[in-house]
Amino acid sequence: MSGRKIKVLVVDDSVLIRKYVTQILSEIPTLEVIGSAPNGKIGLQKIFLYKPDVVILDIEMPEMNGLEVLRYLKERVELKERPHVIVFSSVVEEGSPTTWEALSLGAKEIILKPDSPIYQNLEEVKKEFLLKIEGLYYQAQPGMPTEKKEEPLVERVRDSLESLQLVMREKPLSPEVVAVGSSTGGPNAIRVIMESLGDLSIPMVIAQHMPALFTGEFAKNLSLAYHRPVKELGEGEVLEKGVIYICPGGYHARITLENGRLVYHRDERTYEEFFFKPSVDVFLESIRLAVGKKVLVVILSGMGKDGSLETPKLRQQGAIVIAQDQHTSVVWGMPGNAVKNHGVDVVLPIQEIGKAITMIAGKK
Repeated sequence: MSGRKIKVLVVDDSVLIRKYVTQILSEIPTLEVIGSAPNGKIGLQKIFLYKPDVVILDIEMPEMNGLEVLRYLKERVELKERPHVIVFSSVVEEGSPTTWEALSLGAKEIILKPDSPIYQNLEEVKKEFLLKIEGLYYQAQPGMPTEKKEEPLVERVRDSLESLQLVMREKPLSPEVVAVGSSTGGPNAIRVIMESLGDLSIPMVIAQHMPALFTGEFAKNLSLAYHRPVKELGEGEVLEKGVIYICPGGYHARITLENGRLVYHRDERTYEEFFFKPSVDVFLESIRLAVGKKVLVVILSGMGKDGSLETPKLRQQGAIVIAQDQHTSVVWGMPGNAVKNHGVDVVLPIQEIGKAITMIAGKK
């Protein structure tokens, strides 16, 4: 890693938010706050002038709001020239569909503004900013700014639907659940999967790093867009065949086997090693304890290593593990680390993963 600092621009109409976000980011040695702006119009001017690596962007602002900024960047700026955008907004708390629109327009991450004054939550907000900014910058896909060279894969992983058929012959599997883990870039990846996903003979459960109160809106959005049963899980809910479930944001998720049925439970404990909720490793551990190898695991785009502890154990037991490939991932942290830890059977582009899930878990 070079000594060059990550350049950050803060765009928010609140003077206090700009002050405190600038303050906490300036305390992080790897970051340099190169400026701030009170609305999207001035923010765009400073993006072209200063060329930041990362932009912290509010949604609701006068003159030009955050969605308009994202739309302008998507339509008029080449991908390799765009900064990574992290939305920092209270809109998420309201479960607003505009937050999903922000993700579809190219926002890479969402951070929820605290309920209480930001100065009362400085350390927590600082930690989340640090993890997400460095994760985006250092684990970016090819063609995006990066300072960290990627390590070579430790093994050659199969990478086609044809090779998945070989895996299916080597590992005859009748899964009881499809378990999906995702983070940065995951919501858009899940939409692509839905486009080619057939009817399922078993439940599919998605653990997506996402703020609380947005996962319910995300589930509704998917259900309406693809005309199939998609819902946010509720405490003690029994999983039903053919239904797609989203784990609630803001809590860890566990699936247990009770009287022959799979049941969701919210885990409110704090795990020092798992900051983002729901943790994919906590989620997958519960599934491994519940059904053993009888699971199809899918690891999608996301920063960090979440999922890379449990995928090798599941794969070794006989579960089939599929990972999104590097080219179609926004961030190849989670899939890449699962591969590095020998936890993946097949790596596929996102456009083929819906078909792959149907091959294994679809109605016959």
